[in-house]
Amino acid sequence: MKILKVCHACDRIIGELELDNLTSDNVDTGMDIVGNVAFILCPGCLHEMEIKTGNVYH
Repeated sequence: MKILKVCHACDRIIGELELDNLTSDNVDTGMDIVGNVAFILCPGCLHEMEIKTGNVYH
């Protein structure tokens, strides 16, 4: 079964995962799985949300 990877912030489709890949030890812990969709941050949004020292975002 395929699981669709979608960005939390911009809703961009990032790719697909096989269900078998979710049982391995190298699964991303920042991934939220709802039904057959895995929500994660894409590299662009992750870079934009990067917290630098001295900056506090609320």
